[in-house]
Amino acid sequence: WSLYMKETGEEDKELATSLQVGVNELLVFAGLFGGILTAFLIESRKDLQVDPLREILQALQNPLAVTTSQPFQVSKSSLVVNYLWFTSLGLTLFSALCAVLAKEWLAKYIPVSPGSRSNDACQRHLRVRRAQQWRLEPVVTGIPLLIKLALFLFCAGLVLFTWNSSVPLGVLMLVLTILAIVLYMLGTVFPLFSPACPFQTTMS
Repeated sequence: WSLYMKETGEEDKELATSLQVGVNELLVFAGLFGGILTAFLIESRKDLQVDPLREILQALQNPLAVTTSQPFQVSKSSLVVNYLWFTSLGLTLFSALCAVLAKEWLAKYIPVSPGSRSNDACQRHLRVRRAQQWRLEPVVTGIPLLIKLALFLFCAGLVLFTWNSSVPLGVLMLVLTILAIVLYMLGTVFPLFSPACPFQTTMS
């Protein structure tokens, strides 16, 4: 039983280590991406409310127009941009929470002292069967899809945000976003036709 526990223990550690590396990288990226996204949200959120300084300047420039001023209305493009970016931020935080939970799941998957008795081997077998039944590996490897979706939503909002300011800049961001989507789709489709293809994604 000691030989069995040694061989299977190495397999379990290899699987857990590979999954933990992806989870750790996701947590780092989620932290950086969340900080960048928050900075953009602080700027875009200003379009959802009245700017008091602008109203004061308008009142000083034209005092007679204060009583006949139109109520503040939020533009549709500003609403769409904020919807996309706030949804992206929510997905980013949710993916970070899932990554923290995944680290706890993987910590429970590998015991501190594997043991070398028949009872320990039975416990290991049950642990692996349960992980397969509950699809632990597909669930953990599927968590990065949340942060990828959040990134695509952010890019869509960035295209609209820059388009309103400058059409050429918006076109540039649109082209870069389309290239990123095409690259991701190719990395997903190529392994389906060629299993030896090293360029793979979670979906493939």
